[in-house]
Amino acid sequence: MRGEYNTRQKREMLSFLKERGLKHFSVDDAVFELQDRGEKIGRSTVYRYLEQLAAQGAVRKYQSVQGVTQYQHVEDAAACDGHFHMMCSKCGNLFHVDCRLMGALTKHLMEDHGFALDPRETILVGLCGQCRNGGEAAEHGADTASGCHHCL
Repeated sequence: MRGEYNTRQKREMLSFLKERGLKHFSVDDAVFELQDRGEKIGRSTVYRYLEQLAAQGAVRKYQSVQGVTQYQHVEDAAACDGHFHMMCSKCGNLFHVDCRLMGALTKHLMEDHGFALDPRETILVGLCGQCRNGGEAAEHGADTASGCHHCL
């Protein structure tokens, strides 16, 4: 069986992911930024590597409300599996929701309806506070939701 190669391109991609933090990006965003850094890397290489990382749980893959495939670096996949996400329909940012109320909803759906809700696949769509207040998408990034008296 062939081993994993630790190429310069993979190292640059990992550096790119860590620098992005929780901010989402598309394949084209990654390609353009890497090429701006002087890295000679093709779109198909970036796509294949991101898909590989998504399968490993190191990158979260989702569709934006505009239908564009987006990726987000996941530092701790197990921690990300246990909470819900909210997506802003204007700026497209994905926010983590660590909230006891959402846990209660999950429990209710299971106990009263026999439905096992998967928080990894559940994304609530609406407008984030910045966009509701007229902020530009570039002014803010993905974050953890706060301010809810139910949130931890």
